[in-house]
Amino acid sequence: MCADVMVLTEPPSSVLAAAGVLASPPGLHGPWVAIQGRQVQPLDRKIPYDRMAVAARVGTNDAQIIVYGAVLPWTAVKNHAPDLVRAGEDSFGAFKRALQEQASDIVALQKLGAPVVWVGDFNQSVEGANFGGSSQRRDLLNQTLKTLNMVAWNGIAAHAKPGMCAIDLICGPERQSVTASGRIEPMVNGVTMSDHAGYWVDIQ
Repeated sequence: MCADVMVLTEPPSSVLAAAGVLASPPGLHGPWVAIQGRQVQPLDRKIPYDRMAVAARVGTNDAQIIVYGAVLPWTAVKNHAPDLVRAGEDSFGAFKRALQEQASDIVALQKLGAPVVWVGDFNQSVEGANFGGSSQRRDLLNQTLKTLNMVAWNGIAAHAKPGMCAIDLICGPERQSVTASGRIEPMVNGVTMSDHAGYWVDIQ
C-alpha cells in the first residue's frame, strides 16, 4: 500500500528514524504516536507528553489536511503507565481528561482552515460489542465526536479480536467525502504482526 500519510501508535525506533516523521513528545514510555509521509509538515503547537498526541499539516498548498494522531488512556493505564494518571484520577478520569484535552486541540486546529482528521488508538470502540472499554467511555467519545462534527469513518470495521469493532479509529468531518476504505489484516504469511488490525481511507 502506498499511503500519502500514515499514523502509527507506539512506533518502533526504525519508524522514528525514517524520513518525513513527526512524533509525539518522548517520555518514560517513548513517543506514543508518529505521523509519517512525504508531505508531512510540523505545526507550531507544543503538545505535552501526557496528552499522547502530535499534529501535522499534510499535503500541498492546493490540497491540505491536518492530521492529529493520538492515543487515549486504556482501562489498565494505572498499572501499565501510571505516569499518565494524575493524583486522584482513576482510569476513566484519565480517559475523560485526555479526551477533553485532545478535543480542545482539535477545536483549535479546525480554526486553521483545513479539514482535520483525528486518528489513532482510542482504546474504545464506538459500535458493537464493548470488550475492553465501557459504555461510559463510549458515550463520552461519541458525544465528543458529535460536538466536533466528526464521525469515525471505520467505526464498524472489525478489530483483530473476533466480534469486536475497531478501537483504532480514523475520524474526520462528517461532511467529508470518503471514496474508499479498508482494513489491513494483522497476520501476514501466518505471522501475527500485531494484536490490532490496521485501517485506511481515501478522501477527497
